[in-house]
Amino acid sequence: MSIETQLDRSASAIALQDLRAVLFDLDGTLLNTAPDLIAACQDALRQHGFAPGDPAKIARCLTSGMRAMLSAAIGAKSQDPTLTALIEGPLRDSFAASYQQHICVHTAPFLGIPELLSSLSAAGLKSVVITNKYYAMAKPLLEHFSFAADLSLLLGGDSCAHAKPHPEPLLTACHALRILPKQALYVGDHLNDINAAQAAGCYSCCALWGYGALECGDPLAWGSDFYVADVNELAQLIFKAKR
Repeated sequence: MSIETQLDRSASAIALQDLRAVLFDLDGTLLNTAPDLIAACQDALRQHGFAPGDPAKIARCLTSGMRAMLSAAIGAKSQDPTLTALIEGPLRDSFAASYQQHICVHTAPFLGIPELLSSLSAAGLKSVVITNKYYAMAKPLLEHFSFAADLSLLLGGDSCAHAKPHPEPLLTACHALRILPKQALYVGDHLNDINAAQAAGCYSCCALWGYGALECGDPLAWGSDFYVADVNELAQLIFKAKR
């Protein structure tokens, strides 16, 4: 069922008529990385003598980073300095190593993503990935998928001085593409994505198929310019505006 945007459909077409680029979050937007992230978290816990952890609890922190996932799995208390040090050091390092070794075992694009990236390229629209995942993890992950050839730019969480929700990565991408922020649509599944887009002056689009609602509550309360239920609806939004 179609999700209504905050703007009506005629207004959306007007707003995006000058669209030059579509900027994408990675985890939970382009790729379903949850299975491999959860597996790496559980592997790290096992290596250090902990129970693997409840996948549902880990899934609620997928977009918050390795430390948050480990803490959720263990049920870590913030006032426990020994446990905090373990999570900040050896456990996090084991998580990173395990994930890098098995970065694309079960990870796959969400339905319609490869076709959308190809269509954007054919239409002369630039595609960019802006993620808080470390660049050294995001780049080899994307290289597993042929649609990476359609990307004009990749920015990781360590590619700029600030990561999302700071607007710097989005502004950096717009500068690199030589476009104005209002000529870009940022698509993401997390509140940080929407806040970053708004701060940068880009149009924001909430991908309702992602993980953000598990962590940030009702996406309809985030104030995104647009909401799309699936990739097909995103394509309709973009290409209706460009006709």
